[in-house]
Amino acid sequence: AICYPLHYFTKVKPKIVQVCVCLCWMFAASYTGLLLQNNLQHPGSYNSCIGECVYEINYIANLFDLIISFLFPITVIVILYIRIFGVVVYQARAMRSHIVVVTTKVSVKKSEM
Repeated sequence: AICYPLHYFTKVKPKIVQVCVCLCWMFAASYTGLLLQNNLQHPGSYNSCIGECVYEINYIANLFDLIISFLFPITVIVILYIRIFGVVVYQARAMRSHIVVVTTKVSVKKSEM
């Protein structure tokens, strides 16, 4: 979408987007179900008072949850933003060189570039 905005709708179809969103939600639901499996099988076994919602999770599951729920998504987001920033910088340099070639006097402020 950043590099070739006119080709975006030919490459990304709405049906594919719907399938990807459904897969993400199904993964999230099954992942949460796995984490809460013991609590779902024996509801209320860890509660000490009325209205309390407690679930027990072991160290390995907690570490896995940290990686899957936080570290992996934040890494993907940072990598994608770095790639987008690289494309934007490349396009800004191309526009700057094109402006210099077209006109001899550039009246564009540096902050606008």
